[in-house]
Amino acid sequence: MGGTGARVLRSLTMLLAAGMRLPDCDQVVPVLVDPDTQNGDVTRTVDLLKRYARIHNALHQDGQHVKGEGFFGQPLTTLAQLNTSGVEGLRDSFVYDFGGINQSFKDFMHYNEASVETRGLLDLLFTPDSLNASLDLGFRGSPNVGSVVLNSLVQAKEMRYLAQSLNTDDRVFFISSIFGGTGAAGFPLLVKNLRDPGVDLPQPSVRAAVPAGALVLLPYFKLQQPSAEEKKNGQDFIDSNTFITKTKTALSYYAEHLEGLEAMYYLGDQAGQPLPNNPGRAEQRNQAHLIELLGHSRFPTFWGSLPVSSTAAVRLTTNLA
Repeated sequence: MGGTGARVLRSLTMLLAAGMRLPDCDQVVPVLVDPDTQNGDVTRTVDLLKRYARIHNALHQDGQHVKGEGFFGQPLTTLAQLNTSGVEGLRDSFVYDFGGINQSFKDFMHYNEASVETRGLLDLLFTPDSLNASLDLGFRGSPNVGSVVLNSLVQAKEMRYLAQSLNTDDRVFFISSIFGGTGAAGFPLLVKNLRDPGVDLPQPSVRAAVPAGALVLLPYFKLQQPSAEEKKNGQDFIDSNTFITKTKTALSYYAEHLEGLEAMYYLGDQAGQPLPNNPGRAEQRNQAHLIELLGHSRFPTFWGSLPVSSTAAVRLTTNLA
C-alpha cells in the first residue's frame, strides 16, 4: 500500500529476479493500492513487475528450463490471471483501479451540500488544506483523510475478486508505512475487511481462516522542508516533522484495535540526508533504501514455517524518542 509499499515490492522483485524463492509458495500475486496512479514509485514498480513477468514466462515456460529454478524462477501473477469464476471485467493489472478519484476531499465528502452542522464538524476534524486536497495525489501523509476514502475499497471489484480467489492454503501479507497516508490508512482497514464476517465480501469463513501477516515500515527517511517564502506562496509539501507523532498515535491504535494477524513486523531507521519533497505524481521517485531490502528477511519466516497460531514482532533501529 502506498509509495513505501511499492518500493518494498520493487526490492522483492529484484531479489526474485536474482533467484530467491519464497518457501512453499507456488505463485506470488502482488496487489498495489494507491489512488495516485501517476506516483513515480508506483509506476516504476509496475513497469518492473511487468518486465519480470515477461522474462519469467520466456525462461520457464518454453521447455528449455526447469520451471521455478534459477533466475526469475518465482511466478508473479495478476489478480485477473487467477481466472476466478463469478467476477468479470477485471483489468489485467498489478494496481487497484479506484475508479478515477480526481476530485478534492471536500467534494468527495459532499461538503457544499451538507448541513451547517455537518460542515462545522468537518471543519473541526480536517484542516482547510486536507479538505481542499486533490485525492488523485493520494493522501500525502494524512491517514485521517485516507481512512475515510479507503472505506469504499470494500466495494471495489478487485477486492471482491481477491476475496473470491482465496483458499485456505493461501497466505496474505500486507506491506505499508505507518507514517504516510495511503499505507497508514489502508492497512488496518484492509485487515478489518479481510477478517470481518459482516463485511459484504465472498467466503467469510475462508477470509477468517487464511493466515495473514504484515510488514509495517516505521519512519526511516525525512523530507526537505520548504522555505518560509515557498510556504507563503502555497507550495504543496509533506511535513516530515510529523512522522514520529503520527507513528506513536498509529502504534497506540494498532495495540488496542488491530486484530487478525498471525505475524506483524516493524522495521525503521534513523533518518539520513533529507529527500526531495514531492507530495505525489511522477516526481515522487525516492531513492532505494536498505530498509526496503531488509524487510524481506521476514518473508521466508512467514511463508515457510510460521504456525497459524503464533505471533511475532521484530523491531530494529527506530527513532521514536
